[in-house]
Amino acid sequence: MAGSARLLLLPLCLLGFCFAVSHQKSDSCAGDLAVAHLVPFDTSAFHCITLWKKEDFILRYKNTATNQWSFVLSAPDTRSWVSVGFSGKGAMVGSSAMVGWSSSSSGGKAVAKEYYLQGRSSESVTADDGKLTLVRNRTATVSSSGRLYLAFELSTNHPQPFLIYAVGNQGSLPSSPDFTLQEHRDMGSRGFNYASETLFFVNRPRVLDLVSATLSSGGGSSDAGFPAERWHGLLSMMGWGVLLPIGIMVARYFRRQDPYWFYGHMAVQGVGFLVGIAAVIIGFRLEDDDGLKNIDVHKAIGIAILAMSSLQVTAVLARPNKMSKVRRFWNWYHHNIGRIAILLAIANVFLGLTIAKEVSAYIVSYGVFVAVWVVAVAAFEFKRFYEDDD
Repeated sequence: MAGSARLLLLPLCLLGFCFAVSHQKSDSCAGDLAVAHLVPFDTSAFHCITLWKKEDFILRYKNTATNQWSFVLSAPDTRSWVSVGFSGKGAMVGSSAMVGWSSSSSGGKAVAKEYYLQGRSSESVTADDGKLTLVRNRTATVSSSGRLYLAFELSTNHPQPFLIYAVGNQGSLPSSPDFTLQEHRDMGSRGFNYASETLFFVNRPRVLDLVSATLSSGGGSSDAGFPAERWHGLLSMMGWGVLLPIGIMVARYFRRQDPYWFYGHMAVQGVGFLVGIAAVIIGFRLEDDDGLKNIDVHKAIGIAILAMSSLQVTAVLARPNKMSKVRRFWNWYHHNIGRIAILLAIANVFLGLTIAKEVSAYIVSYGVFVAVWVVAVAAFEFKRFYEDDD
């Protein structure tokens, strides 16, 4: 009898397992929206795409009225938050996103909130904030049959052309009072043509294209490789922050090597200027990150450095003869504008690294260069002082 019970228990367990699996429903664009009756707007005749195959993200959308777009994101409910955001150029920072989750801490209710991604840390991602104009009473998250459905409507003429999507870590859900969003487990970004239902990758600008001022389309999707923000920082550091300070040393401390000091000074400053121009071009093509602290100060200082450097290049073309009476005024202008530009460049490199929250190795490395440069300048000035006394 006991043996018969065990034999009966095995198929019952298999049946229960199959029943559980059958209720962990997947979603696909081949079928209708399973929770259409629970979504606060009509979802008939929606377009549908597989947004993220790896995480089984399905996105349905439609231009439902003039200046109104409706979206439903479907994803597996793994006790983690899911999100879809909108960006002008594909960067996460500066974008706004809709986030949905379901948890026991919220009374079993599913939650939907807008978040503004002002930076890369959890503290800079704020709930109930952002640039999306949501239609009132048209936002909901539904948890059903092992999937989350995040539904919302936007009041806009046309949504931004890049979709940012992410999934949180299992069990790491936002909670009251501030609903802090912890770091995602994985994320991605794709360009999207709403009319043709086409997702596409857009490559970041390549450095060789930038140096030659031939730019590819900016604002890519990948976090892999070397992102445009880091190219901007690296080229700014090398151009404005390293080559220009070295060039000013060549002009001031190697004049006895005439005329080679002049050619060396022109070569180093010329390369530094071109590399700096490439950095500026990348900077202007980056995602609008107005939400970042001190970003406006960083931009203003960068523009001032560009203006002064351009004036220096122009001044070389208008350099008066050594015997001219105005040569002394030209020298005063050229030397002092150059010094101010160098000091601003060094300060702005540190400011940019701080804004970008770069790893300490970058800050320490550039700090070591600046320290060595300051010591070298002090040593050369000390030497000049005693040579003048002799």
